[in-house]
Amino acid sequence: MTAKNPTSIKPSAQTPAVTPPAVQAAPATPAAPATPTPPTPASITATANGSNHGTKVDLQAVYQAIVNGLLAFYQPTDIFQMAAGTFTRDELIAEFQSFVTAAQTTKATNQQWRAAIQTERSLELHVRELRSGVRGITQARFGKGGAQNLQFGFALPVVANKTAASKAVAVVKSKATRTERHTLGSVQKKDIKGNVNVAIVVTPGTGSSQPAVPAAAAQPVAPVAAPQVAPVASGAAEVAAGGAVAPSPGVAGH
Repeated sequence: MTAKNPTSIKPSAQTPAVTPPAVQAAPATPAAPATPTPPTPASITATANGSNHGTKVDLQAVYQAIVNGLLAFYQPTDIFQMAAGTFTRDELIAEFQSFVTAAQTTKATNQQWRAAIQTERSLELHVRELRSGVRGITQARFGKGGAQNLQFGFALPVVANKTAASKAVAVVKSKATRTERHTLGSVQKKDIKGNVNVAIVVTPGTGSSQPAVPAAAAQPVAPVAAPQVAPVASGAAEVAAGGAVAPSPGVAGH
């Protein structure tokens, strides 16, 4: 009997030692299915340097990585003493998970908001045409200046009342502006012609059998001799030996 009692006590002493880890691991199992797979380190380094100006996807990945690291390397009973207070592992996970859940809710509501905007825009384009049609019908019935159009939300046309003085000032300003900008009318533009001296050089092609005709400007021009005028004496013509007076050529006699 004494030999059987120790053997029966030993299994009972071993069973309590195995059950506490199973009880401790139970709280961590519900949170494990809710957490997605840990992101790669490359996607975390975008906002892991203390800056929170990244995109919502990057921020969500950063805090989700902290949750995954706490679940992998710490126990639920571990204590974290920080400046904000003392937290257990599960309390820290709950804090981080609250932000991740809020980010997911924001993305879901943002998608719904964008879908609602698209629906609103398509409907506005449809009712815009209907409103334009109603405006044309009411203006045809009551006239464009009818006061009844105001009840439909249609503004009445504004008639500009200009005085003679304001019209005269506008004409003077318009002329001054055209002068400063050198603005010309269609009739004034006809008198403006371009004058450009362009020299055209014709190069004969390699495949042509006939040589190109040279330009007329390339032909030499014979120089024109200047007319010779005999000098005229200041007083009278030379007197010949016989005493006769010979008039100089090209000079009419007096």
